Amino acid sequence: MIPPPPNTSSLTCTPEEESEYYKDVEHMFATLYFFLPFSAAGAFIANVIYLIVVTVGIRKGKLPLKRYALTINRTCADIFTILVGAYFYMKQKMERCDSHICLPVESGVSRYVLQVVFVLNYWCVSLSYSGIAVLTNYAVRAPLQYKVNLTSMKVAKYIVMGWMALLFCFFLCVLLVHQGELDYNSNSVIHLFLDDFDSDEYIGEWIVDLCQHINTHPGTRSLIVTILPPILFYLISVVSYVFIIHLLFSRRKVSSYHRHWGSMLRLGIHLILFAGTCALTGTAYLGSFSIGNFCEQHQKNEPMCLEAVVSYMWNTAAALIGWICRMVIDATVDTVDIACFFIIHSKVPVTFLSLIPISVK
Repeated sequence: MIPPPPNTSSLTCTPEEESEYYKDVEHMFATLYFFLPFSAAGAFIANVIYLIVVTVGIRKGKLPLKRYALTINRTCADIFTILVGAYFYMKQKMERCDSHICLPVESGVSRYVLQVVFVLNYWCVSLSYSGIAVLTNYAVRAPLQYKVNLTSMKVAKYIVMGWMALLFCFFLCVLLVHQGELDYNSNSVIHLFLDDFDSDEYIGEWIVDLCQHINTHPGTRSLIVTILPPILFYLISVVSYVFIIHLLFSRRKVSSYHRHWGSMLRLGIHLILFAGTCALTGTAYLGSFSIGNFCEQHQKNEPMCLEAVVSYMWNTAAALIGWICRMVIDATVDTVDIACFFIIHSKVPVTFLSLIPISVK
């Protein structure tokens, strides 16, 4: 008996379907590039406002530096990442111009800078969250030792040591796992900034270039290296959070512990965002995995359909916009927390825009 021919219905499309997929990809690019500047500007403004508010509170002596040092570290990392991303976004837009002022084509070094900044932002955010959880655990379990032994200078030293450890681990991964080269182009968000789609470019040319990057830079190694540290830090944060909740619940009748519940609510919101952070990091690679088979078929000149490219764009958009929304929500939650602190503990009402600490006792 002759075996039936293989099912290629999922690999081929009718001309009408193919045309619709082309339009979908172009429409998604246009929509993403329309909302990206506004969302990035919102994230930048939210983080700058938080940085101003917390700086004013610390300089006035109303907020303890050691409590907010890690959130300041996260905020500065997010602001720097936004600025680097904005630079590459504008660079891509100004490269293909005629009579306008154009930026030069980026060198290999600048492409490395983007990859290092984006990946370390994943790591830095996760490290800040876990540090906040551990220090909160210490403050609840041993409040006197926390107040006396843990100084702002020690926290600053821990942050510096954490950055040195992150850089060391990152370059160790580059040398041992990636054979001495950066190949994070398989992260769809990073690839989007390094090689975007221009309205004057034929979508087929962009797909060919995309498949070359996917084939030469497989995402498996990059995914493992990028997402393992955040997952490890997330587990540390969750374990610390569970221990704190258990301790507060067991001492719920002690009035002095009631003040910690507000901090736990804020930390719980951050942990939920943290879980989303890990998911979005994986989504940034999931887009590349979904298009892997498509690129293999393209390389072999086999029948293929652009449905995988549409899926790639959905995953990329979700990862990018979601990551920026995380920056906005993180900064907003911390700003509202400080505003509520002043409103509750001040004898004179404080408006959100004044935000200049009044005498707090």
